[in-house]
Amino acid sequence: MIHLSAGKILEYQLTKSMRLDLYEEILTVAPMTDVSQNQEFQKKFNAFYRIRRNAEWRKDYYELFELAKKGHYSFDDVISLLYVRTGNIEASFSSKMIATIDPEKPIWDQYVLQNLGLELKGKTPREKIDNAVEIYHRIENWYAEYLKTEEAHRNIVEFDQWLPSYTWLTDVKKIDYLLWGMR
Repeated sequence: MIHLSAGKILEYQLTKSMRLDLYEEILTVAPMTDVSQNQEFQKKFNAFYRIRRNAEWRKDYYELFELAKKGHYSFDDVISLLYVRTGNIEASFSSKMIATIDPEKPIWDQYVLQNLGLELKGKTPREKIDNAVEIYHRIENWYAEYLKTEEAHRNIVEFDQWLPSYTWLTDVKKIDYLLWGMR
């Protein structure tokens, strides 16, 4: 006789489709390893966040990631230092680094920007970096305000009902996932 548990099967499928198992592994391993040296961690992080940059860029990124872990860097620090190291303004990947180090921090991606009606502007690299820092602070402020609402509370409760194995995720991450899912 086969015993089926719809709740467990649906949670498993939802977990896989949202790649929550991979995210959990990234969050677990990041603080315990030297991310600049751990190729397996880098492979998983690259896959999860779809990092498609050359080896030199990735070397600079993961060296900065390790420094950021030890130095408690802010988004402002990371985006500026990543620009110095790579010549690229990487708001999204800067936020993903910061949010891995501190899961209370939000992710910057195209869907979050789109859903919040935000757009990166600026002509010079300095203007773009300054604008990115301002936008990131606006994203943080939006989360702080949204998480106080009844709607946020309802969404978090529902997230936890659908994914009871992931109630440990921060409320910010749960909302990140919901915003990311609004395509």
